[in-house]
Amino acid sequence: MKYYFHVAYLPEIHLDDRKLRLRVSDLLAERLHFADEDWAQVELVLLGGDVVQLERLLSGKEARIEYQLHGLDFWKEQMRSPKDVPEVFMGVFDTLVLEGPSPKNVNLLYETYYDYAAERASGSFLSGYFKFQRDLRNIVAAVRARRKGLSPSDHLVGVEEVVGNALVRSTAEDFGLSAEYPWIERLIAAQDPAAMDETIRRITWEALDEMTEHLDFEFDVILTYLLKLQLLEAHLALSEDKGMEIVRQLEEL
Repeated sequence: MKYYFHVAYLPEIHLDDRKLRLRVSDLLAERLHFADEDWAQVELVLLGGDVVQLERLLSGKEARIEYQLHGLDFWKEQMRSPKDVPEVFMGVFDTLVLEGPSPKNVNLLYETYYDYAAERASGSFLSGYFKFQRDLRNIVAAVRARRKGLSPSDHLVGVEEVVGNALVRSTAEDFGLSAEYPWIERLIAAQDPAAMDETIRRITWEALDEMTEHLDFEFDVILTYLLKLQLLEAHLALSEDKGMEIVRQLEEL
């Protein structure tokens, strides 16, 4: 299905924008204008917010994730009495709650999500995006583990695929993956957490551009816009939090 009006209506956005004319909530408010099968793809994206929410709750944190499918209160109730756990998490939920947020269990949570989302994504764009996200997460984890003298194998979301095997077995600085993922060199060069986070953000934005450069008015264009808005909103919120922290520190002087 084509979405001529909606795509034409979307304001242009850029990676370094400091103000947004449209927010994720504005796009989500257009639910009734999207076909059910397309909205199901949005729900797969929002489910990623539930994964982050679950990870935080398992770690004893109750910070609310702004965009998710089920919500903080729902997950707090499921952790007390798991009666309505979504199908995607049924096979792992009891283990996660009983054993807590070990690296192994956090990786199991993300692996469950990525497998579920990629399987149900309709079309090559979203399934490709979830694969990219998994590979990016694994490469970042391997780079960080190696810097700490740890084994990458304990920090990966699945190791059966080509990328996972390379991250576990390769002794090369780039894990032998720079031909397939040229951006890995930028991750290795990012030495502090802030630089790493900014590099991840830019790599993700560029990947979204590359995956959708030949699309016109397909729903994948709207999905890409949604994903980019999430990146921008998260970055701007973090910048605002840092600014407020600086203000508080100055007030204490």
